[in-house]
Amino acid sequence: MKPPVSAVYVAMAFLVAVLFSTTAAPAQSGRGLMHGYIAFDGVSYNDLAKGDVHAKIELRSITEGDQRVYTAQTNETGAFDLKPIPMGDYVLRISSPGFKTYEIEIYMPSDFSWNLAIRLKHANR
Repeated sequence: MKPPVSAVYVAMAFLVAVLFSTTAAPAQSGRGLMHGYIAFDGVSYNDLAKGDVHAKIELRSITEGDQRVYTAQTNETGAFDLKPIPMGDYVLRISSPGFKTYEIEIYMPSDFSWNLAIRLKHANR
């Protein structure tokens, strides 16, 4: 005896829902990402593209027992990326010769993505 057509549709819909619910869930890595853009006070985009001005980005762990430091440098557009970072407490430090250093304490949550935009001011102003 064949099952009713509506029961077949319900069973197929259930299987499709189970398949999509298990494959659509993102895998948790426990690590976060940091991307950003650094602008320089008084430096035009064209001057930045010449490659004469860069900033050093340093993310230093202040979590007890963790001595990791992540570093990056801005490219010709002022952008930077840091590799995946474990969750924890950090000090973010951005520096460039002739500009005031930017420093702040942050917390990196698990599976979080930081998107930063920061302007460095001239050191003599």
